Amino acid sequence: MDDERRGLPAANGHDPGADLVDRAGRALGRLYRGGWQVARRLPGGELAERQVHKVEQAIVSEVRKHLDDEPELPQPRALVRVEPAREPLRAAMAELLERSVTDSKDTARDHYFATVVRQLLPDEARIVSALSDGTVYPLAHLAARTALGGTQRLVLENASTVGRVAGVVQPGLVPLYVSRLLRFGLAEVGDEDPALGVQYEMLFTDDRVRAAEARIRGAGRRGPRVVKLTLRISELGSQFWAACDPSARNVSPGERR
Repeated sequence: MDDERRGLPAANGHDPGADLVDRAGRALGRLYRGGWQVARRLPGGELAERQVHKVEQAIVSEVRKHLDDEPELPQPRALVRVEPAREPLRAAMAELLERSVTDSKDTARDHYFATVVRQLLPDEARIVSALSDGTVYPLAHLAARTALGGTQRLVLENASTVGRVAGVVQPGLVPLYVSRLLRFGLAEVGDEDPALGVQYEMLFTDDRVRAAEARIRGAGRRGPRVVKLTLRISELGSQFWAACDPSARNVSPGERR
């Protein structure tokens, strides 16, 4: 007896269409095999059996053709991971890389100057203006001495009289202003200039300098170690001022009146 479980849908990965054709063939065989085992013994029985076999093959062919014409089920789409939108950043970087190839030296320098201008504070602009004529100003650092002669700690850096001459709004921030201008490359530090002796004395009367000295002495240490230097505009700073000097801008005929 045939196992009835063969009529169940295939669950092992086999093609269900092939199973259906196989079952159809077995059904036709059971239908005719029993009767034709007797009929084939009669005159003309073998010829009739061959005709039935042709009919069986035609039925199986039609069943297979029908299965081949069945539309395929759509395959599930794979999940696509969406990347955050970063096109503006990539576009900006692409533009910078292109400009690094196509820009001239003067254009690249002016691009840097434009970036610096956007970062300058009003008081810093006044200091650059004061330095622009080439005047040299006193600069000083104050360091705390150590008892055993170890590494000295700077308590105040880049104190200068340039802020007083430039007329800045915040004199107490002059050391920070000078530090930023040095970082931008617009100013440079030089050695002590003995000709500026009077100006050094004026510098040491500055409130910020006096406060740093009192802080050092208040910690039980000896007086601060003073490092005397000078501050002047750098070569890049001179180019910067030549490019940005507002007094050299083009004036229209209407503005001259």
